[in-house]
Amino acid sequence: MNSGKHITVQNQISTMSADDWEEFTEEWMSHKSSDYYDFERLGGAGDQGRDVVGYVDNPVGNEAYIWDNYQCKHYSAPLSPSKIWKEIGKICYYSFVKDYPFPRKYYFIAPLGIGTKLSNLLKKPDDLKKELFKNWEGYCKSDITETGKIELTVELKRYIEDLDFSAFDKIATIKIIIEHSKTQFHVVRFGVPLPERPITPEIPENVGDNEITYVTKLLSAYDSHAEEKITEVSEANNVKTYKRHLKRSREDFANAEALRGFSRDTMPNGSFDSIQVQVKNGISDILDSNYTSGFDKVKEAVGEAKKLQLPITPITSCLTVNDRGGICHQLANNDDEVSWCENE
Repeated sequence: MNSGKHITVQNQISTMSADDWEEFTEEWMSHKSSDYYDFERLGGAGDQGRDVVGYVDNPVGNEAYIWDNYQCKHYSAPLSPSKIWKEIGKICYYSFVKDYPFPRKYYFIAPLGIGTKLSNLLKKPDDLKKELFKNWEGYCKSDITETGKIELTVELKRYIEDLDFSAFDKIATIKIIIEHSKTQFHVVRFGVPLPERPITPEIPENVGDNEITYVTKLLSAYDSHAEEKITEVSEANNVKTYKRHLKRSREDFANAEALRGFSRDTMPNGSFDSIQVQVKNGISDILDSNYTSGFDKVKEAVGEAKKLQLPITPITSCLTVNDRGGICHQLANNDDEVSWCENE
């Protein structure tokens, strides 16, 4: 638990390493995944001026694929023109030699944003291009590759003159933070509270296809306890005790399913699965024991699940007793080892 003044996300970003900044950008790209066929992080030696890229279409076997580049520049001051000439030079040169197509869009992303001078240049693509030519000798010629100098030849300059420099743009850091907050990585990376959990929808009158397995196991539990035969929901609903238990169980299951979805949207993969494992471990002795009826066993298991001491994590902090009971039914729904009657 942190004490004292909370460190804002913006301040945490300003102290990130360059590698962390690229990782953060890659995480943010998961929010934009619907815009792309695929995306990947290429930052590092040999990236040819590409940090995080989004492919609009499949690049495999396609020399004219469409893509966007997200260039991560991490400095202690707003980004200035002197910091970007080499990067623009790389993208022009490597597309000129056909290592990849010129990108549809090329975004500069910097924790402290873009300085006024660079911001003004990005609004004037023709001026940006002229300034690149002026700065080629000082910033590009010797720095594009480590294998030799890249002269601004007549052919290369003509190629660059034909490029649309409106491709070069920027994205405000605050916009990236807002969109990153909607990913499963935000809470863990920045240690911020989970967003408010949505209200669980009311259960439908009829059992859904996703409920059939655990409800069938409950019917078997009722049947093992009742004097009369119970194999259908309608038969269980004729007995007040089973009707109420089935309704509670379905409500608990709906809560646990809602929590699973909430965890998927706000936490790293596997966070909810780990809770299910803990609950199963916590009720394992009950599952392995013999009971007079399956109804007695399921009540004992759910009751124990509601009392378990679970590891404190962001997702367990919003766990309710309904979720705990519902996780028992999720386990019964998906795990052949979790049953309430011996003959199942």
